[in-house]
Amino acid sequence: MNHKTGQQLIAAERQRQIDSEGWTASHDDQHGPETLELAALCYRDAVNQDTALPSKWPWSPEWWKPKSRQRNLERAGALYQAAAEVAERAQDYQKRDSLRDHSASCSILLDSVLNSKRQDQ
Repeated sequence: MNHKTGQQLIAAERQRQIDSEGWTASHDDQHGPETLELAALCYRDAVNQDTALPSKWPWSPEWWKPKSRQRNLERAGALYQAAAEVAERAQDYQKRDSLRDHSASCSILLDSVLNSKRQDQ
């Protein structure tokens, strides 16, 4: 079987955000790395589609759309990547590296979720 890794799923979600949602570099730059990081943190901690709106959520409540644990981690990792890209364009390399580490952490968590799902099959 050809199973995707957490890192591959996060990269695919980031590309989907750009292609389908239109979240361009200039759009992301308007939010800044801190806002994108807060959104990523909220999705990282969301357990499932019933997760309540976090108090730290940086945008309007209608934008809070948690899904399965897997999808939430994919989205979190992609948002961390977007935030890292914003930080890089701002030449804040320390922030960029920290955000990349957070995205990698989501990838590890996602791999754990995927492995658990495969074992249950």
